[in-house]
Amino acid sequence: MRLGAWRQAGDSGAVLVLACVADPLRRILQMTGVDQVLRVYETVTDAEAVAG
Repeated sequence: MRLGAWRQAGDSGAVLVLACVADPLRRILQMTGVDQVLRVYETVTDAEAVAG
């Protein structure tokens, strides 16, 4: 996962979200603060409900 993809999505008006993130990766996202930049959801359904 690159934050460049997040920037490109934003530049084009799209929203990049993560769903069903495994616990080890979720901890890394939290430790690095990336979870404050990218939206992280428990399920695809949750992500679709907010982003849709």
